[in-house]
Amino acid sequence: MNKLTKYGLTALAGSLVATSVSAGELGVSGSWSWSYDAGDADEVTGNPFSMGDSVTFSGSGETDQGWTAGVSMELDGGTYDDMKLTLDMGDSGKLTFGHASVSGDGIHSVNNIVPAADTAVYSMTDTAVAYGVADGASSTGNLGYNITMGDLKVSAEMAKGAGTDRTIGLTYTGVENMTLVYGMGEVNPGQVNGGQDEQVMGIKYSVAGATLAYMITDVDLGGVGAADEEGTHMGVSFAVNDDVTVSYGVQEVDITGKGENETNSGFGISYTMGSMSVAAYAGKTENGNGVSTADDEGKGLTLSIAF
Repeated sequence: MNKLTKYGLTALAGSLVATSVSAGELGVSGSWSWSYDAGDADEVTGNPFSMGDSVTFSGSGETDQGWTAGVSMELDGGTYDDMKLTLDMGDSGKLTFGHASVSGDGIHSVNNIVPAADTAVYSMTDTAVAYGVADGASSTGNLGYNITMGDLKVSAEMAKGAGTDRTIGLTYTGVENMTLVYGMGEVNPGQVNGGQDEQVMGIKYSVAGATLAYMITDVDLGGVGAADEEGTHMGVSFAVNDDVTVSYGVQEVDITGKGENETNSGFGISYTMGSMSVAAYAGKTENGNGVSTADDEGKGLTLSIAF
């Protein structure tokens, strides 16, 4: 370790030790949902009905430096998850540590900018894997950092896996009504085959209630003969009024070594009235995982209320 690095780490450690947090605030919020999901519209073999329950406990306080320290955890189905610590340092950026099921930094912040009134088209049917989507670093023990510099937001993350997962996401909003994104990273680089490299880029444009987006994703799984994935994902949403939004999307994935491209497409609609929302979708998958006979259809409806 060189002297500058050693002195810098010593100074940072000293400042953190000398930091105290003033009495802050504690809060509780929650939501519930009821859903009908037919992942296989041709043959519903299980119970398509389900419920969701969420109670989130959160707290925050201000340090002597004017930073805001926060903690939150969710009670979901009787189990605590989505636990995270945050330290917002203002113009110097924000740190997030996700203990479990928390991922939103790095390439996660840009891996899907295509608008959807309900769920993304690649999750509308009963497919076990979402191909052509950048997974990013592990959501357990995930350390994220975000900073905004003018019209550019930089988001980075790292987590221990087979090696150290590292990804970054860039979001630029310097052109009116337009958003440009780029992301890259490596996941499980310590694996024998070198893990996987991921890259995404996309553009989104909004005008007069309509939002259009187009994305390209490359997932290089490493190793000889690996089934690499090249995906294109596009979609449009339209706000009919303040309460109703409709959307349509298409995703096509070219998987190395497969005879066909997987295609996912579908419609979504959502209605919001105060704290209550209703959302529905209908979609289909053609050539799932590149197999010509693996076609499927799906549909679903969700009622949710926040309190």
